[in-house]
Amino acid sequence: MILVATNIDIFSTFQNSLFPLTARPLQIVLAYSGGLDSHVLLHLLSRYKELYPQHDYLAVHVHHGLSDNADAWLAHCQLTAAALDINLIAEKVVLNVGSRESLEAKARTARYEVIAKHLNGESLLLLGQHLDDQLETFLLQLKRGAGVKGLSAMAANMPFALQKNGQIVRPLLTQPQQALVDYATQANLSWVEDESNNDASYDRNFLRHQIIPSLKQRWPNIAHTVHRSAQLCAEQQALADEIAELDLIRCQQPFSGLKISELVKLSKIRRNNVIRFWLTLQFLPMPSRHHLDKLWQEVVHAAADANPQLSWQAGEFRRYQGVLYNQQKHAQLKDFVITLKHTQNQVIPLPDNIGLLHLQSEPIDALQTQSRKNDEIATDEAVDAYHIGMFIKKPLDNEEVTIRFRGEGKCHPIGRSGSRSMKKLYQEYQIAPWLRDRIPLVYYDEQLVCAIGLWVCKGYAEQEGLHWYITR
Repeated sequence: MILVATNIDIFSTFQNSLFPLTARPLQIVLAYSGGLDSHVLLHLLSRYKELYPQHDYLAVHVHHGLSDNADAWLAHCQLTAAALDINLIAEKVVLNVGSRESLEAKARTARYEVIAKHLNGESLLLLGQHLDDQLETFLLQLKRGAGVKGLSAMAANMPFALQKNGQIVRPLLTQPQQALVDYATQANLSWVEDESNNDASYDRNFLRHQIIPSLKQRWPNIAHTVHRSAQLCAEQQALADEIAELDLIRCQQPFSGLKISELVKLSKIRRNNVIRFWLTLQFLPMPSRHHLDKLWQEVVHAAADANPQLSWQAGEFRRYQGVLYNQQKHAQLKDFVITLKHTQNQVIPLPDNIGLLHLQSEPIDALQTQSRKNDEIATDEAVDAYHIGMFIKKPLDNEEVTIRFRGEGKCHPIGRSGSRSMKKLYQEYQIAPWLRDRIPLVYYDEQLVCAIGLWVCKGYAEQEGLHWYITR
């Protein structure tokens, strides 16, 4: 390994970005395209590895096949990673070519999905964006009419949406591109050049080659000042999210809806804020201000006996028994059955992204204590999960335990005066018709025992039995 004697600051920046996040051994993954930015990052990562060998280091190269040079780029990345003693995984993806802007988005989504497959637990995903990329992103968001969330541009550290405990880290976000060029030149690095970077028909390239040079000539420090503005926008967004989190605890109905009776108590700004936050937790795009206005006028304020619907890019807003929902297309689960081999502590993935079904056999006092703690500190789980515990007696040795999603016939929930049909019970519990086949039902043989999060059938309640709950 040849260490660079100059440009010490750029390595210090890199080291200072990673060191606080690597207190214990973990996986550090680099998205490696072979271009200037990611090559500098790979070189810095190799130096970091010499100082901190306890971590698991990996580079991932995604071959999109969009350029005639893609194979040559892959070969270059393989040789470079091997020379720097960084393990490299290469993945090929096939994209459906549409408009150029949609192609860029598809390529980015494909990269993240492929890279996510190789992340393990609390991984760090390193991306090579720098200060000039931040300026471009800010201007693109400004052109789109974005609010503070969009104008926050790129964060130095942020959760990775496709990996629950993963983080995206941009160690060089405060460094101008020229600093990376200088570093690469002095280290005698060679990198690939993507010919599409010179195509001014792409908005980002238009800004890079025709607009930003003029801005820098007039205002040399504009990249730094815009980065400061992005940070201020990020602070404002964080404050809005804190308020939305508190509002969501009041407004959220356990099964993915928002209580209109609570929404109407909020100002329009605060109401739109919590709706956007609610959709963000579902990893959905943001509706426009126009759609939010139509949502309030055409769905919430529709006649009491109406069945209002408003279609938008990520589903269909609907109202049912005073609750606002965003209905999405779901898989048919009426014939889906999960058979449990045992009833010991376990976590069971539910189909179609419903969530995780937890089965525990801990004493009730311990679970109630933990539940109280969760309520008091308003943890993430209290916001993005319905943690309504159900305690039921254990099955007999000869009884088969299954999880189903279509309930038929009648049931007598504890605390009720008599039996009711499943349809009537779902109505009483305000479960919208399109959500009823997504409620996990526990059966012992052919006998319904409980509907998770809703009720326990008479004869099956148990103070220290099996504890069931769902997290999203």
